[in-house]
Amino acid sequence: MKLRCSPINSIFLCFSFFLLTACSNLGYFWSVSRGQMKLLKGKVSIEEALEKYDFTEEQKTKLKLVSEIKSFSKQKLQMDIDEDIYSSYVQLDRPYVTYLLRVSLAYELKAYEWSFPFTGSVPYKGFFDKKKATKEAKTFPKENYDVYIRGVTAYSTLGWFEDSILSSMLSYEERDFVVMIFHELAHTVLFFKDNVNFNERFAEFVGRKATLSFYLEKEGEKSENLQRMLFDWEDQITFSSFMTQEYNNLNEWYKTNKGKVTPETKQKRIRKIQVRFLTEIHPKLKTENYNYFSNIELNNAKLLSYRSYNFNMEEFEKLFNSSKINKNIKAFIDYCFRFKDEENPEVALTQTVNKL
Repeated sequence: MKLRCSPINSIFLCFSFFLLTACSNLGYFWSVSRGQMKLLKGKVSIEEALEKYDFTEEQKTKLKLVSEIKSFSKQKLQMDIDEDIYSSYVQLDRPYVTYLLRVSLAYELKAYEWSFPFTGSVPYKGFFDKKKATKEAKTFPKENYDVYIRGVTAYSTLGWFEDSILSSMLSYEERDFVVMIFHELAHTVLFFKDNVNFNERFAEFVGRKATLSFYLEKEGEKSENLQRMLFDWEDQITFSSFMTQEYNNLNEWYKTNKGKVTPETKQKRIRKIQVRFLTEIHPKLKTENYNYFSNIELNNAKLLSYRSYNFNMEEFEKLFNSSKINKNIKAFIDYCFRFKDEENPEVALTQTVNKL
């Protein structure tokens, strides 16, 4: 499965900018520092990259779209983004820029968290070397934990460095590439410490809505890209509703059967999620974005990844369509800033939406 913006888009934050901070794990600190410095050292301007590297016409089109996306973000959406972001390019020698490790308790939907400056507590740990991610995963006993490692094609340093377009990002189809850029730009304008799930849901929502607006402006109402994005969004809402219900039901099942769940009963229960998807949800979908879901290997750690990106997106949709926002992306972003000082922005969002 190639990770993309939909369904669990692999548009993730890495921790490479922590070279400026103290870190108790010096081995990890230096590994991440070297990885980030290598990216900084390898960057060239997009204009130079277009002359230097043998890109396909499709890849050239994506690179040339970047300046349009940035201009649209600043002028039409009034997003306060750095002028220099994504003005450079880095050619990687691998398909992914980093690898993320997620860990969950084996019989509870509870993430293992790491704590870092700036981001606070986060439910994943990033590595530039897959072997190091695998080695760290092995420190968590299988009888007590579920682990999930996935390759990451893009990430944001939240303004600590001048982020570049990476060769790994060019593997996406054009529409998903556009979503990815808007998603990452959204992270640079709003990011709440200790609230990864809210941050990712917010960025995913903004990325999708901004892409719809971008193609409407660029290609008009009859745009094929626009129509496909509308289908993508309808499916994402359907899948999100399904995953939210299944996540809540599984969470309750673990609590009800605490101390009685075995590896066998756990896998049977998780498999029911995929069976229901195949029989009830898949026939409703308009795209092939989620065809993979019924066949992948699921565990708690992977389900928590879905929790970060596909949980109750209908809340954001309802707020976006409300009279307060009136489908205005700038107004939506400004309104979400109200949740900054809340102890739990997700709870505050739910409470707000329930009053609409």
